[in-house]
Amino acid sequence: MITLAILCMSVFSLQAGIRIGIKAGVNLAKPAFSTDAIKTDNFTGFQVGPVIEFSGLTGFGVDAAILYSQQGLKIKDLSLEERASTLDIPVNLKMKFSLADIAGCYLSAGPYVSFRLDDQTNIAQVKTDWSSKEFGAGLNFGAGFELLKHLQVGVNYQLGLNEDYKVISSIGNVGGIISEVGNAKTRIWSITAAYFF
Repeated sequence: MITLAILCMSVFSLQAGIRIGIKAGVNLAKPAFSTDAIKTDNFTGFQVGPVIEFSGLTGFGVDAAILYSQQGLKIKDLSLEERASTLDIPVNLKMKFSLADIAGCYLSAGPYVSFRLDDQTNIAQVKTDWSSKEFGAGLNFGAGFELLKHLQVGVNYQLGLNEDYKVISSIGNVGGIISEVGNAKTRIWSITAAYFF
């Protein structure tokens, strides 16, 4: 049984594909607040970074990336926004469906973590305490197609699970009592292209 397991693992390792590439895309971020008092518009940013893909015989595989990502928040009907740069690390389980050697399609899903590198904001212009989290985590869901075994183009949805923004205001409170107005979780749609060498 041990010999059989070693042989199976050896065959899988020989047949498994490991590819390295570069990935870039456009982000449309729109954090969702827990209160209807704060409405947001889409914030356009970008992402770029290296990606690695492991694929097996059955079409299942894993891909991972380290992406420099620009995202942010824009308050609707006001000139208030925050632009943030983050380092995102997604790890996705990927299922590929091959249509001959010319084209194919894929589905992917998995977790990600995000580390805030810096941010620029003008939200301090109003009398509101504003805080942004330095760390984020959530889930990725994606789909796309592959051409000539080198180019992948897809759509990705990033669902933040932790609170990325918090608004605390004392406006209208008697005696200066501070109360939490709302918090937000990030939601990002991305259109991406990856080229594998």
